[in-house]
Amino acid sequence: MTKSVITAVLLAASVWGGSLGFDSGVIKAHTEVFGDSSIDPVFKKAHSKLTMDAEPESLRGSIEVSITDFVSDNRKRDANMHEAMESDIFPKASFEVKEVVSKGGNAYLLKGTMNLHGVNKPMSFEGSIAEEEGKVRIKAKSVMKMSDFGIKPPKMVFLTVRDQVDLAVDVVLKR
Repeated sequence: MTKSVITAVLLAASVWGGSLGFDSGVIKAHTEVFGDSSIDPVFKKAHSKLTMDAEPESLRGSIEVSITDFVSDNRKRDANMHEAMESDIFPKASFEVKEVVSKGGNAYLLKGTMNLHGVNKPMSFEGSIAEEEGKVRIKAKSVMKMSDFGIKPPKMVFLTVRDQVDLAVDVVLKR
């Protein structure tokens, strides 16, 4: 009897728990050039080292991107952006989820540490976590400043890029 109960618990844990691999989605950044236009680069690839049991509050681990995968609609601007972010010295950025707090329904606050440009800073994302058919979708937003991570906002002739960056995550992870 005890073996049957233990086996059932282990099987249930394997169905509900485990690692989550990046399936699809985007991580968008939005900033602006004062007096000119919006800059909206995206990451369409990421590497997930996340795990989650049955409840979203159990989500832990990190998601990592390669800075050179950060692209907009303008290659020259992308080259300037990669140079400002010193992608040759700091090729990766990551967010480590340390705590997930329920705000009711599918709404959650993801608290953790952002590692960008060699700097680790506490950061939170607000959004939703939903699971359907073995896939977990995370949609969340946050705001950061480049200067908080030692990145000098780029200048283009007389135009300066806004220091604030609005982040929007919409990713699907598979079990």
